Amino acid sequence: MSLETESRPETSNELASSEEVYDKATSKPSSEVGASDAVDVVTHSVSWITYQVIFTAALGGFLYGFSANAIAGTLAQTSFISKFLSTTDAAQRTDGLLGGFLAGAMVGSVAQAPISKNFGRRPCNAIAAIIVILSGALQAASVNIAMLLTFRVLCGVGAGMVLANSPVYMSEVAPPHARGSLVGMQGVGIVSAYILCAVFNLGFSFVHSAVQWRLIFVVLTGMAVLHLVSLSFLPESPRWLMEQGRDEEATAVLIRLHKTKSDPTGVLAHAEATQIKAQVETEKKLPGGFWYIFTTRHLLKRAYCSILLWVMAQGTGITAIANLIPTLMGGLGFGVTLQLALGVVWTVCAVIGCGFNVFLLDRVGRVRLLVVGGFGSTAILSVMAVLQKYYLGTDDTAGLNAAVAIYFIFGAFFTTTIECTAYVYGSEIWPTHLRSEGSTLVYASFFSNSIAYSSPVTVGLNSIGWKFYMIFVAVTVVSTVAIWLTFPETIGLPLEEINAKFNEKVEMDLKSAVEAEVEQGKANANNTRKATA
Repeated sequence: MSLETESRPETSNELASSEEVYDKATSKPSSEVGASDAVDVVTHSVSWITYQVIFTAALGGFLYGFSANAIAGTLAQTSFISKFLSTTDAAQRTDGLLGGFLAGAMVGSVAQAPISKNFGRRPCNAIAAIIVILSGALQAASVNIAMLLTFRVLCGVGAGMVLANSPVYMSEVAPPHARGSLVGMQGVGIVSAYILCAVFNLGFSFVHSAVQWRLIFVVLTGMAVLHLVSLSFLPESPRWLMEQGRDEEATAVLIRLHKTKSDPTGVLAHAEATQIKAQVETEKKLPGGFWYIFTTRHLLKRAYCSILLWVMAQGTGITAIANLIPTLMGGLGFGVTLQLALGVVWTVCAVIGCGFNVFLLDRVGRVRLLVVGGFGSTAILSVMAVLQKYYLGTDDTAGLNAAVAIYFIFGAFFTTTIECTAYVYGSEIWPTHLRSEGSTLVYASFFSNSIAYSSPVTVGLNSIGWKFYMIFVAVTVVSTVAIWLTFPETIGLPLEEINAKFNEKVEMDLKSAVEAEVEQGKANANNTRKATA
């Protein structure tokens, strides 16, 4: 993908073409086109190249999803059970494999911050992909539980890096009017990987060989290679480039990404560049690092939002349930093949839900979706607990079918309201100079809460059964109330203008920047006409 610096068009033909576009879009002559008109024109479409970049970047989410969920179907494979889970400590081993990956991922979410900040968003994901390639191959080659657990943890490190860094990149290349739906592709990528994992594990269940359980990790290694190669087709984040003083490169990237048929001269891109530069220049004078975050009141509010976001989302138990769907289906009395097949159906429901979530993000708003999702999940989890209490271990067909159905309803509802929303909100509430550190806080919360609920889930369900779900209910309802009362809405705002939601200074709003570009364009057009008259 070529991203050479592009100069702003200033020929009379190009300017005339630009004015004609604005005239048609606003039904006004160019002399009467104002800032509000221009903003309406340049913010109603997204370029194809932006879609291509976002979809390619979403392979980062896909890699995380595949890395995390590869173990789900593996736990139900007969060859894996025979080799690793035929001992008396099988439940502890299962929880160790789930929790070990998440612990590694939490380390990765912290490690990505200095790499992403100092070397760029793309190099950070490249390092993460290499880690997953190595650990994926060595998981496939594991000869004992200790080796498998060690490289499961290392795989978590790489997966955690890519999960935390990818939405930062996506939020920084997306135009403000479509950022929710575009960054939401992170969630779509993750659950799409869940589907593919489930399909592969179902297919591998028909392989009657000792290598059966190893095959999914071979595929994982290939997915990591695919992500590494895909990075060569992505531009660096324009905001990171601007922060490094590489203004011309940053502007060129913005023009390439955000110039559309309705904005042929890149008015939005130039306005964004002006706004970003003004904000970055101000932020360069400010301290950085975690100490600054935790000793500054308005940044503490961002940290609070970052942490509580995933306290609620993970508090629903979604990660524990997603990773154990085949096993949970086994607990309801289904055989191995049907367990894995139902796992495929569950992930299909999840990805359909993500599709609706992406559609709703820039229409309904982030906070409203989180609140509806939190309260709705609480209700569904309560029903799930009741069904488990009265029908688990019985031969009541209707009751067992209802217990299965509620898992699918939960997966679809969570992904429709919370899944993509959480990735978007966590990536957009931090200023550019602290976005990598902010992402660390977001995903440290993600993984610490994942560990808290996933590590003991097998032992917990075996020990107290349906009552374990009531932990999810209690955490979710309390945290959802807090989100409802305290989270600021960010829908439609440029990243730089979200500062105002946290009582911070915005150096230049996008409307003012667009107005300046429109006036400059008019002046250039008049000068060109005078020169050619």
